[in-house]
Amino acid sequence: MVREDKGGIGYVDFIFYPMTDQNDDCIILELKADDTAEHAIQQIKEKKYVLAFSPKPGEPLSYTGRQLAVGIGYDRRSKKHECRVEVIECT
Repeated sequence: MVREDKGGIGYVDFIFYPMTDQNDDCIILELKADDTAEHAIQQIKEKKYVLAFSPKPGEPLSYTGRQLAVGIGYDRRSKKHECRVEVIECT
């Protein structure tokens, strides 16, 4: 796990890399206070955080598992949270 790692345009809150098997899922986690999980997923896509899993030119693909975008929104007033998970493509 890496906190506030460089990914695409900007810094993603957390990236969970597979520990041993490159076929395991990779997780990009974005947290939003007083905002929605949908907005967190939108930010992951717009800022292309999935590029953290793309190989550099001439290198083989490092991760062959799914890349999961996980957005969590938390409302401080109501103390409620929501979570959304989407599979995104590493292009």
